[in-house]
Amino acid sequence: MNKESVLKEEIYKCSKCGLCKSVCPVFIATKNEMFLSRGRFIVLNAFYNSSKKITKDFIKNLDVCLNCNACKNFCPSNIDSYNIFSNIKDKFNYKYSILDFSFFYKVWLNLFRIFRFLYKIFPFKSLFLGTLVDDFFAEKVLRNKRREIGEGKEKGKVVYFEGCINKFINKNDKIASLNLIEKLGFSVEKIISDCCGYPYINEGNFKKLNSNMNRILYKIPSDVNYIVCSCDSCFDTLKKAIKSFQNSNVFLSKLITLDEFLKINNFNFENIPEAVYFKPLLRTSECYIPHNSKVIKKKGLCSSMENFFILKYPKIAKEIINNSFYVDDEISDKILFSSCQLSRIGLIKSLKIKGIKTTVMSYSEYVSK
Repeated sequence: MNKESVLKEEIYKCSKCGLCKSVCPVFIATKNEMFLSRGRFIVLNAFYNSSKKITKDFIKNLDVCLNCNACKNFCPSNIDSYNIFSNIKDKFNYKYSILDFSFFYKVWLNLFRIFRFLYKIFPFKSLFLGTLVDDFFAEKVLRNKRREIGEGKEKGKVVYFEGCINKFINKNDKIASLNLIEKLGFSVEKIISDCCGYPYINEGNFKKLNSNMNRILYKIPSDVNYIVCSCDSCFDTLKKAIKSFQNSNVFLSKLITLDEFLKINNFNFENIPEAVYFKPLLRTSECYIPHNSKVIKKKGLCSSMENFFILKYPKIAKEIINNSFYVDDEISDKILFSSCQLSRIGLIKSLKIKGIKTTVMSYSEYVSK
Protein backbone atom coordinates (compact mmCIF):
# COMPACT_ATOMS: atom_id res chain seq x y z
CA MET A 1 0.00 0.00 0.00
CA ASN A 2 1.51 3.34 -1.04
CA LYS A 3 1.73 6.43 1.14
CA GLU A 4 -1.29 8.19 -0.37
CA SER A 5 -3.47 5.11 0.07
CA VAL A 6 -2.51 5.00 3.74
CA LEU A 7 -3.47 8.68 4.11
CA LYS A 8 -6.85 8.07 2.41
CA GLU A 9 -7.54 5.16 4.72
CA GLU A 10 -6.64 7.22 7.79
CA ILE A 11 -8.92 10.08 6.67
CA TYR A 12 -11.78 7.64 5.98
CA LYS A 13 -11.52 6.35 9.58
CA CYS A 14 -12.98 9.65 10.87
CA SER A 15 -16.51 8.92 12.18
CA LYS A 16 -17.42 12.65 12.30
CA CYS A 17 -18.19 12.29 16.02
CA GLY A 18 -16.98 15.83 16.78
CA LEU A 19 -15.14 14.94 19.99
CA CYS A 20 -12.15 16.91 18.71
CA LYS A 21 -14.24 20.08 19.15
CA SER A 22 -13.73 20.01 22.89
CA VAL A 23 -9.92 19.84 22.75
CA CYS A 24 -8.81 21.74 19.64
CA PRO A 25 -7.33 25.07 20.81
CA VAL A 26 -7.92 26.75 17.42
CA PHE A 27 -11.58 25.68 17.20
CA ILE A 28 -12.26 26.72 20.80
CA ALA A 29 -10.84 30.15 19.97
CA THR A 30 -12.53 30.61 16.55
CA LYS A 31 -15.57 28.23 16.46
CA ASN A 32 -14.68 27.70 12.78
CA GLU A 33 -15.38 24.12 11.66
CA MET A 34 -12.84 24.42 8.84
CA PHE A 35 -10.07 24.79 11.43
CA LEU A 36 -11.11 21.47 13.00
CA SER A 37 -9.82 18.03 12.02
CA ARG A 38 -13.36 16.77 11.37
CA GLY A 39 -14.12 19.65 8.99
CA ARG A 40 -10.89 19.16 7.10
CA PHE A 41 -11.44 15.39 6.80
CA ILE A 42 -14.90 16.00 5.33
CA VAL A 43 -13.37 18.23 2.64
CA LEU A 44 -10.49 15.79 1.98
CA ASN A 45 -12.94 12.91 1.58
CA ALA A 46 -14.87 14.98 -0.95
CA PHE A 47 -11.69 15.65 -2.91
CA TYR A 48 -10.56 12.02 -2.88
CA ASN A 49 -14.02 10.70 -3.85
CA SER A 50 -14.31 12.98 -6.87
CA SER A 51 -12.18 14.05 -9.79
CA LYS A 52 -11.57 17.48 -8.23
CA LYS A 53 -8.08 18.42 -7.15
CA ILE A 54 -7.22 19.68 -3.70
CA THR A 55 -7.14 23.46 -3.96
CA LYS A 56 -4.31 25.74 -2.97
CA ASP A 57 -6.67 27.65 -0.65
CA PHE A 58 -7.46 24.46 1.25
CA ILE A 59 -3.76 23.68 1.65
CA LYS A 60 -3.27 27.17 3.08
CA ASN A 61 -6.19 26.50 5.41
CA LEU A 62 -4.17 23.66 6.97
CA ASP A 63 -1.73 26.31 8.15
CA VAL A 64 -4.26 27.48 10.76
CA CYS A 65 -3.33 24.55 12.98
CA LEU A 66 -0.99 24.26 15.95
CA ASN A 67 -0.16 20.60 15.26
CA CYS A 68 -0.46 19.99 19.01
CA ASN A 69 -2.07 16.56 18.40
CA ALA A 70 -4.77 17.19 21.01
CA CYS A 71 -7.33 15.77 18.57
CA LYS A 72 -5.37 12.52 18.18
CA ASN A 73 -5.07 12.05 21.94
CA PHE A 74 -8.86 12.43 22.25
CA CYS A 75 -9.88 10.61 19.04
CA PRO A 76 -11.64 7.21 19.48
CA SER A 77 -10.16 6.12 16.11
CA ASN A 78 -6.66 7.37 17.06
CA ILE A 79 -6.30 9.33 13.79
CA ASP A 80 -2.98 11.18 13.52
CA SER A 81 -4.10 14.53 12.06
CA TYR A 82 -0.62 15.98 12.60
CA ASN A 83 0.90 13.37 10.28
CA ILE A 84 -1.90 13.60 7.68
CA PHE A 85 -1.79 17.38 7.29
CA SER A 86 2.03 17.48 7.20
CA ASN A 87 2.13 14.83 4.45
CA ILE A 88 -0.54 16.61 2.39
CA LYS A 89 1.48 19.84 2.59
CA ASP A 90 4.58 17.91 1.57
CA LYS A 91 2.77 16.35 -1.40
CA PHE A 92 1.70 19.74 -2.73
CA ASN A 93 5.06 21.30 -1.89
CA TYR A 94 3.33 24.09 0.02
CA LYS A 95 5.57 26.95 1.17
CA TYR A 96 4.71 29.81 3.48
CA SER A 97 6.69 32.53 1.76
CA ILE A 98 8.88 33.30 -1.24
CA LEU A 99 11.93 33.34 1.02
CA ASP A 100 13.40 30.06 2.16
CA PHE A 101 11.91 29.12 5.53
CA SER A 102 15.24 28.40 7.22
CA PHE A 103 16.45 31.90 6.31
CA PHE A 104 13.33 33.53 7.77
CA TYR A 105 13.58 31.43 10.93
CA LYS A 106 17.22 32.39 11.54
CA VAL A 107 16.43 36.08 10.98
CA TRP A 108 13.59 35.88 13.51
CA LEU A 109 15.76 34.27 16.18
CA ASN A 110 18.63 36.69 15.60
CA LEU A 111 16.22 39.59 16.10
CA PHE A 112 15.50 38.14 19.52
CA ARG A 113 19.21 37.95 20.21
CA ILE A 114 19.71 41.62 19.22
CA PHE A 115 16.75 42.74 21.32
CA ARG A 116 18.08 40.74 24.25
CA PHE A 117 21.44 42.55 24.01
CA LEU A 118 19.77 45.96 23.76
CA TYR A 119 17.55 45.14 26.72
CA LYS A 120 20.62 44.80 28.94
CA ILE A 121 21.52 48.39 28.06
CA PHE A 122 18.06 49.97 27.81
CA PRO A 123 15.20 48.42 29.83
CA PHE A 124 12.47 49.50 27.34
CA LYS A 125 9.98 49.71 30.19
CA SER A 126 7.65 51.87 28.13
CA LEU A 127 7.30 49.24 25.38
CA PHE A 128 5.01 46.22 25.40
CA LEU A 129 7.93 43.97 24.46
CA GLY A 130 9.78 45.28 27.49
CA THR A 131 7.18 43.75 29.78
CA LEU A 132 7.68 40.40 28.09
CA VAL A 133 11.45 40.24 28.31
CA ASP A 134 11.56 40.89 32.07
CA ASP A 135 11.30 37.16 32.71
CA PHE A 136 12.37 35.17 29.67
CA PHE A 137 15.19 37.36 28.38
CA ALA A 138 16.90 38.44 31.60
CA GLU A 139 19.43 35.93 32.94
CA LYS A 140 19.31 36.61 36.65
CA VAL A 141 19.62 33.25 38.39
CA LEU A 142 22.17 30.86 37.00
CA ARG A 143 24.70 32.67 34.81
CA ASN A 144 28.32 31.78 35.62
CA LYS A 145 27.24 29.16 38.16
CA ARG A 146 28.29 26.04 36.27
CA ARG A 147 29.36 23.22 38.60
CA GLU A 148 32.44 21.16 37.91
CA ILE A 149 32.14 17.42 37.28
CA GLY A 150 32.12 15.59 40.61
CA GLU A 151 35.15 13.71 41.88
CA GLY A 152 35.55 10.07 40.93
CA LYS A 153 35.03 8.08 37.78
CA GLU A 154 32.79 9.52 35.09
CA LYS A 155 29.53 7.61 34.70
CA GLY A 156 29.37 8.22 30.97
CA LYS A 157 29.18 10.69 28.11
CA VAL A 158 26.23 12.88 27.17
CA VAL A 159 25.25 14.91 24.13
CA TYR A 160 23.09 17.81 25.25
CA PHE A 161 20.62 19.06 22.64
CA GLU A 162 20.35 22.76 23.36
CA GLY A 163 17.99 23.74 20.54
CA CYS A 164 17.39 27.20 19.14
CA ILE A 165 15.12 28.52 21.93
CA ASN A 166 17.77 27.94 24.57
CA LYS A 167 20.51 29.25 22.29
CA PHE A 168 18.79 32.54 21.48
CA ILE A 169 16.29 33.16 24.28
CA ASN A 170 16.53 31.19 27.54
CA LYS A 171 20.16 30.39 28.28
CA ASN A 172 19.26 29.74 31.92
CA ASP A 173 17.71 26.43 30.92
CA LYS A 174 20.90 25.36 29.16
CA ILE A 175 23.09 26.32 32.14
CA ALA A 176 20.77 24.58 34.63
CA SER A 177 20.60 21.44 32.47
CA LEU A 178 24.39 21.20 32.18
CA ASN A 179 24.67 21.68 35.95
CA LEU A 180 22.31 18.77 36.57
CA ILE A 181 24.02 16.46 34.04
CA GLU A 182 27.51 17.17 35.38
CA LYS A 183 26.40 16.92 39.00
CA LEU A 184 25.52 13.27 38.31
CA GLY A 185 29.09 12.64 37.15
CA PHE A 186 28.50 12.58 33.39
CA SER A 187 30.68 14.52 30.98
CA VAL A 188 28.99 16.63 28.32
CA GLU A 189 30.70 15.46 25.15
CA LYS A 190 28.93 17.88 22.82
CA ILE A 191 26.31 20.65 22.90
CA ILE A 192 24.13 20.74 19.76
CA SER A 193 22.45 24.09 19.15
CA ASP A 194 20.75 23.32 15.82
CA CYS A 195 17.00 23.74 15.36
CA CYS A 196 15.34 20.37 16.00
CA GLY A 197 13.33 20.71 12.77
CA TYR A 198 9.91 21.18 14.36
CA PRO A 199 9.05 24.08 11.99
CA TYR A 200 9.82 21.87 8.96
CA ILE A 201 7.28 19.26 10.10
CA ASN A 202 4.67 22.01 10.43
CA GLU A 203 5.61 23.30 7.00
CA GLY A 204 5.34 19.81 5.53
CA ASN A 205 8.85 20.12 4.13
CA PHE A 206 10.26 16.64 4.80
CA LYS A 207 13.18 17.18 2.46
CA LYS A 208 14.45 20.00 4.69
CA LEU A 209 13.57 18.01 7.81
CA ASN A 210 15.67 15.04 6.69
CA SER A 211 18.55 17.29 5.65
CA ASN A 212 18.44 19.02 9.04
CA MET A 213 18.26 15.70 10.90
CA ASN A 214 21.17 14.28 8.92
CA ARG A 215 23.29 17.28 9.94
CA ILE A 216 22.37 16.75 13.62
CA LEU A 217 23.09 13.00 13.62
CA TYR A 218 26.46 13.59 11.98
CA LYS A 219 27.49 15.66 15.02
CA ILE A 220 26.62 12.97 17.57
CA PRO A 221 29.63 10.82 18.61
CA SER A 222 28.95 7.08 18.44
CA ASP A 223 30.23 6.35 21.96
CA VAL A 224 27.87 8.63 23.91
CA ASN A 225 25.49 7.08 26.43
CA TYR A 226 22.66 9.61 26.21
CA ILE A 227 21.24 12.34 23.98
CA VAL A 228 19.50 14.61 26.48
CA CYS A 229 16.74 17.13 25.60
CA SER A 230 15.47 19.66 28.13
CA CYS A 231 12.57 20.72 25.87
CA ASP A 232 9.60 18.43 25.12
CA SER A 233 9.06 19.97 21.66
CA CYS A 234 12.65 19.19 20.66
CA PHE A 235 12.43 15.66 22.06
CA ASP A 236 9.14 14.92 20.25
CA THR A 237 10.47 16.26 16.93
CA LEU A 238 13.80 14.43 17.10
CA LYS A 239 11.99 11.18 17.94
CA LYS A 240 9.76 11.58 14.85
CA ALA A 241 12.57 12.65 12.52
CA ILE A 242 15.16 10.04 13.55
CA LYS A 243 12.86 7.13 12.61
CA SER A 244 13.50 7.59 8.87
CA PHE A 245 17.29 7.12 9.19
CA GLN A 246 19.54 4.09 9.25
CA ASN A 247 20.53 2.94 12.74
CA SER A 248 17.51 4.83 14.03
CA ASN A 249 17.04 2.31 16.87
CA VAL A 250 20.54 3.08 18.15
CA PHE A 251 19.86 6.82 18.30
CA LEU A 252 16.33 6.39 19.67
CA SER A 253 17.63 4.19 22.48
CA LYS A 254 19.93 7.04 23.56
CA LEU A 255 17.42 9.89 23.14
CA ILE A 256 15.91 10.90 26.47
CA THR A 257 14.20 13.83 28.19
CA LEU A 258 16.07 15.56 31.00
CA ASP A 259 13.59 14.46 33.68
CA GLU A 260 13.84 10.79 32.62
CA PHE A 261 17.64 11.10 32.61
CA LEU A 262 17.56 12.38 36.20
CA LYS A 263 15.11 9.66 37.23
CA ILE A 264 17.04 6.65 35.92
CA ASN A 265 20.31 8.03 37.33
CA ASN A 266 18.79 8.54 40.79
CA PHE A 267 19.29 12.27 41.02
CA ASN A 268 19.03 13.50 44.63
CA PHE A 269 16.49 16.32 44.77
CA GLU A 270 16.97 18.61 47.74
CA ASN A 271 14.97 21.58 49.06
CA ILE A 272 12.59 21.71 46.10
CA PRO A 273 10.01 24.48 46.67
CA GLU A 274 6.26 24.14 46.09
CA ALA A 275 5.34 24.76 42.47
CA VAL A 276 2.78 24.27 39.70
CA TYR A 277 3.66 22.15 36.66
CA PHE A 278 2.03 22.98 33.31
CA LYS A 279 2.08 19.83 31.18
CA PRO A 280 2.32 20.41 27.39
CA LEU A 281 -0.21 18.60 25.22
CA LEU A 282 2.45 16.89 23.12
CA ARG A 283 3.84 15.20 26.24
CA THR A 284 2.24 11.75 26.62
CA SER A 285 4.22 10.49 29.62
CA GLU A 286 4.31 11.99 33.09
CA CYS A 287 7.16 14.37 33.86
CA TYR A 288 9.35 13.05 36.67
CA ILE A 289 8.89 15.26 39.70
CA PRO A 290 10.14 14.30 43.19
CA HIS A 291 7.45 13.53 45.78
CA ASN A 292 8.85 16.02 48.29
CA SER A 293 8.39 18.92 45.86
CA LYS A 294 4.65 19.38 46.66
CA VAL A 295 4.01 20.07 42.99
CA ILE A 296 0.47 20.88 41.90
CA LYS A 297 0.04 19.36 38.44
CA LYS A 298 -1.99 21.36 35.94
CA LYS A 299 -2.46 20.33 32.32
CA GLY A 300 -1.64 23.13 29.93
CA LEU A 301 -2.53 23.55 26.28
CA CYS A 302 -0.61 24.74 23.25
CA SER A 303 1.40 27.95 23.56
CA SER A 304 0.61 29.08 19.97
CA MET A 305 4.33 29.85 19.54
CA GLU A 306 4.80 26.96 17.12
CA ASN A 307 5.52 27.66 13.46
CA PHE A 308 5.14 31.46 13.87
CA PHE A 309 1.41 30.98 14.48
CA ILE A 310 1.46 33.86 16.96
CA LEU A 311 2.96 36.16 14.31
CA LYS A 312 0.63 35.11 11.48
CA TYR A 313 -2.61 34.89 13.50
CA PRO A 314 -2.12 37.16 16.56
CA LYS A 315 -5.82 37.50 17.45
CA ILE A 316 -6.39 33.73 17.43
CA ALA A 317 -3.10 33.19 19.29
CA LYS A 318 -4.02 35.64 22.04
CA GLU A 319 -7.34 33.87 22.60
CA ILE A 320 -5.60 30.47 22.65
CA ILE A 321 -3.08 31.67 25.23
CA ASN A 322 -5.85 33.03 27.47
CA ASN A 323 -7.73 29.73 27.22
CA SER A 324 -4.65 27.56 27.63
CA PHE A 325 -2.80 28.98 30.60
CA TYR A 326 -5.44 29.73 33.16
CA VAL A 327 -3.92 30.83 36.47
CA ASP A 328 -6.29 31.12 39.44
CA ASP A 329 -5.77 32.85 42.78
CA GLU A 330 -4.83 29.59 44.50
CA ILE A 331 -1.64 29.15 42.47
CA SER A 332 -0.82 32.72 41.46
CA ASP A 333 1.80 33.04 44.23
CA LYS A 334 3.51 29.74 43.39
CA ILE A 335 6.46 29.01 41.09
CA LEU A 336 5.15 27.95 37.66
CA PHE A 337 7.19 25.74 35.34
CA SER A 338 6.91 23.66 32.19
CA SER A 339 9.04 20.99 30.49
CA CYS A 340 8.56 22.67 27.08
CA GLN A 341 10.33 25.91 26.18
CA LEU A 342 7.50 27.05 23.90
CA SER A 343 4.91 26.40 26.60
CA ARG A 344 7.03 28.40 29.04
CA ILE A 345 7.01 31.41 26.71
CA GLY A 346 3.25 31.05 26.19
CA LEU A 347 2.72 30.93 29.95
CA ILE A 348 4.83 34.06 30.49
CA LYS A 349 2.91 35.92 27.78
CA SER A 350 -0.41 34.87 29.30
CA LEU A 351 0.62 36.13 32.74
CA LYS A 352 1.77 39.45 31.29
CA ILE A 353 -1.53 39.92 29.45
CA LYS A 354 -3.45 39.23 32.67
CA GLY A 355 -1.16 41.39 34.81
CA ILE A 356 -0.14 38.51 37.12
CA LYS A 357 3.35 38.69 38.59
CA THR A 358 4.91 35.34 39.48
CA THR A 359 8.01 33.29 38.73
CA VAL A 360 8.04 31.13 35.58
CA MET A 361 10.78 28.57 35.03
CA SER A 362 11.77 25.68 32.82
CA TYR A 363 11.95 22.20 34.38
CA SER A 364 15.74 22.34 34.74
CA GLU A 365 15.65 25.76 36.40
CA TYR A 366 13.02 24.55 38.85
CA VAL A 367 14.81 21.41 40.03
CA SER A 368 18.09 23.38 40.23
CA LYS A 369 16.58 26.10 42.43
